[in-house]
Amino acid sequence: MGNNIPGYDSAQPIQFTNLDSLLWGIVKTLQWYSLPVMAIAIATLGIFLVMSGDDTERKSTLRGWIINILIGGLLVFGAATLAGIIKQFVGGTV
Repeated sequence: MGNNIPGYDSAQPIQFTNLDSLLWGIVKTLQWYSLPVMAIAIATLGIFLVMSGDDTERKSTLRGWIINILIGGLLVFGAATLAGIIKQFVGGTV
């Protein structure tokens, strides 16, 4: 089934020099894909928030979702930034 796929025979499994480079690769990939998803989700929820009119229950639910997305972004981007700063002071490589 997969023998006619270009590059199939020369493909290599995930290779990394050490565990640190693998973990930073995962973090950077997570950041790369989460930022556009978060931006689209916040924009969509903002549109729904404007369209909700006088429905206060729906407004509070939408605000809760927006706050949860912002907290998630803070955790993803803030933790990686803080880890990079700490690693520079400890003497590791980033």
